Amino acid sequence: MKQTVVIKLGGSVMHQLHPTFFTDCVEWMRKNISPVMIHGGGPMISEWMGKLGKTPRFVEGRRVTDEETLSIVEMVLAGRVNKQIVTRFASLGASALGLSGVDLQLLQVKPQNPELGYVGEVIQVNGKAIFGLLDQGWIPVIATLGTDREGQHYNVNADEAAGAIARAIGAKELILVTDVDGIRTGDGHVLSEATPGMVEHYIQTGVITGGMIPKVRSGIRCLEGSVDVVRIVNGTKPHPLSAATGGTRLIKEEVGNRVTLSQLSSS
Repeated sequence: MKQTVVIKLGGSVMHQLHPTFFTDCVEWMRKNISPVMIHGGGPMISEWMGKLGKTPRFVEGRRVTDEETLSIVEMVLAGRVNKQIVTRFASLGASALGLSGVDLQLLQVKPQNPELGYVGEVIQVNGKAIFGLLDQGWIPVIATLGTDREGQHYNVNADEAAGAIARAIGAKELILVTDVDGIRTGDGHVLSEATPGMVEHYIQTGVITGGMIPKVRSGIRCLEGSVDVVRIVNGTKPHPLSAATGGTRLIKEEVGNRVTLSQLSSS
């Protein structure tokens, strides 16, 4: 029986990915493990906005997406970043298929916040279409765009999209690939494991900040479903998908008894 793993590639790590990331994905396919790839591309979007004379704006870390910005987001995510990833897989002989969440209505969304413009919150995932692609031997490479019931396109946070897809298809693992080693505590130590309670503690005390917050919150939501473990790993290191590489594992409360909140409060 095939095991499905959802992998989210952060835009910050895209151009620094270690080559073994792609070779390991291909090796997984040979071992009957099916990767589903989700990607963003924030730095590239901001770069192209600058080239086109537009200044990026953010509200609480989320990109304000007006009509013109949405056109740039679609061009960069679906037209450039997506195809670059597909090309890397093709160079290794792998069958990767580039899509966006608009295709096959993979990501159905609703407006998230009027302040943000065309930014969508995922309300439904076309899991049947994803399973169909996996059954045919494809590696789906999905750019995080979505559509509402009227056909309007939206920009979607990649961490939230990856979490929604992992829950919808019953993936056993979600891997968030970024350019940092994992969750760092106040003294700079990287946590090997963290439970939802620990994560919330670190958010409230200001240890987890910025872009790491949507990552861990998306991961925690996944743990409420079929996903057994969420890993945050550094994609610039060799074999980043290997458990031996390190990173931080987000695990369910009942199995996370190695570090307690009482220990945290003294750290």
